[in-house]
Amino acid sequence: MRYEPGPPATLGSTAKAHLTLIVWCKDCRHQVEPDPAEMAERYGVETTVPDWGRRLVCGKCGSHNVGFVVAGTRRDPLA
Repeated sequence: MRYEPGPPATLGSTAKAHLTLIVWCKDCRHQVEPDPAEMAERYGVETTVPDWGRRLVCGKCGSHNVGFVVAGTRRDPLA
């Protein structure tokens, strides 16, 4: 059976699914976890996660050499 991938996730679908975005700089190792709902509001709910990822710039050193991952669960700030 051949697997056919679906369309890429959007910032809106990522926020709705309560997923976590983890972003890190490959140069200085700075790491952040931006809120997907805030990113959807800022960049648009239909912006795909890969398109958003291409815009990333390190807030610490200004590098464009940035990686990111979408994690399956969001941390509970009250836990």
